[in-house]
Amino acid sequence: MEFNKRISIHADNRLIRKTIYSAVIAFINAVCIQATLSHACFGWNTIEHFKWIAYFLVSFIASFVFFSLMDYIRLESGRSAAGDETAFSVKRWLGAAILFFVCWLPYLIIYAPGLVNYDTVNQIKDFLDGVSAVPFGYAPGQEEVTVLFNAHHPVFVTLIFGSFIKIGILMGKPAVGLTLYILLQMMMAALVFSYVIEKAWTGGDKKSPVARRVITTFIALFPAIPYYVCNMLKNSLHSILIVLYVFMFLQIAINGHVFSKKERILWIVLSILVVLTQNTGVYFVILTGIFLAIRAREERKTAIIAAVTSALLMLIILPKLIYPIFNIFPGGKQEILGTLFQQTARYVRDYGEEVTEEDIEIISKVVDYDTLVNNYTFETTDNIKATYNLHVTKKELSDYYKLWLRQGLKHPGAYFRATLPICGMYFASGYDIGIFDHIPTDEGIFAQIRHVNPEGVYTSMTEIYEWIRSFPGLCILFQHALYVLWIPAYCVYRQRSTDRKKSILFIVPFVVNMLFLIVSPMVYSRYALPMIFTSPILLYMILMKE
Repeated sequence: MEFNKRISIHADNRLIRKTIYSAVIAFINAVCIQATLSHACFGWNTIEHFKWIAYFLVSFIASFVFFSLMDYIRLESGRSAAGDETAFSVKRWLGAAILFFVCWLPYLIIYAPGLVNYDTVNQIKDFLDGVSAVPFGYAPGQEEVTVLFNAHHPVFVTLIFGSFIKIGILMGKPAVGLTLYILLQMMMAALVFSYVIEKAWTGGDKKSPVARRVITTFIALFPAIPYYVCNMLKNSLHSILIVLYVFMFLQIAINGHVFSKKERILWIVLSILVVLTQNTGVYFVILTGIFLAIRAREERKTAIIAAVTSALLMLIILPKLIYPIFNIFPGGKQEILGTLFQQTARYVRDYGEEVTEEDIEIISKVVDYDTLVNNYTFETTDNIKATYNLHVTKKELSDYYKLWLRQGLKHPGAYFRATLPICGMYFASGYDIGIFDHIPTDEGIFAQIRHVNPEGVYTSMTEIYEWIRSFPGLCILFQHALYVLWIPAYCVYRQRSTDRKKSILFIVPFVVNMLFLIVSPMVYSRYALPMIFTSPILLYMILMKE
């Protein structure tokens, strides 16, 4: 009798938690949808308010159903088959890797010699001719400098990409260098994903062949993964490394794993590679390292060494020593400040009558005020960011920061209305994962690197992707919000529902990546790639945990 009563209370508590978590997700979803569609958090008039309520209710039902479905899957995944092996199997690891590679290979064949985006084109041009647009976008009117490289894009990645294209040039076919790189990246990704699945299997409390087959099938067949794995793109390389980094973090946070000596070395090496492959990587490593050092005593020393080494490398050694010696342009601060500029622009747009001549003078010393007023767009910070004054002084920046703070305290809603129309598409349902499906047309070396197959072949593949993406039921798998918000939120709910004393340290890498998305200059799926790659791994590990 007492046992049944405890079961009933536990079920009631879980229902309450599920309701609360679903309501939180629904609130975020409704706010982000409204901000994206009408550029206001709750709408401008009564009709918009009613729309917000409708968004909330639909989102709440969808969230509740999603949580209930995940609970059911977890119960099913807990039914282990007899005789399951618990030791790490090299055979299973390599077998899954081969499966992934074979399933991804058709994408490379259809889009041969491979895929790139405009950032990669600019990196290759930078590598080959050394003439870099400053500060970031090859935008008309920007001043240019002749340097060895431009550190707006990670120099380490530029060296890798450029070297492979150079190999192709030396062979007489630049496209060969592109294909060679992508083949190696595909192999690395296949080995990383399969290693993580196998290692998580051996470390889980429950051995569910069903859960393992589901995630293996997902990694092999989910189209967004090969579209990015078969792409010479800095975000792809970085995200593959993030998969292994986050998995090692999750091993400690979820399974209580203690690193071996080799794993500690790997963690430090991974930390360095993460910061070298994306400029925001240093903040990711520092923030995750701090929380790891606080909560995991056994790995405190390793976490501190990795974070300090990464910080010294990216904040002192490279910009203060290496870049000046080798004539590498360090890039501007506009990437970090883009969200602030957007918020200032929205403030001016909504409360222009309150902006004084002194305010205009302060702003104009940092960005072009006329551009801020006349070319403000809701979807990107680039228009304003491109006018950043490279020669602004510390005093002028300090004055701008003070003005930004004063205006934000006076009308904080303007800052929300500036930020959410951009990042909202990551957190709101209905916004799909985008892909790169062609080699950009450009002069120079990329005039020689063109698709092998006729245009109709690879455009047909893109049409199939878009059809699958819109298919009822399957469409949820192609939405940013599933990976950015829903899966991480469910895993926190699941962990707290199982035992309220359990640590939720595992959510730290995902929260840090959410913060990066909030300050994104525009909505590109490649910015969310670390979460698209790692959220399924998190869910897989939570499903196998008691």
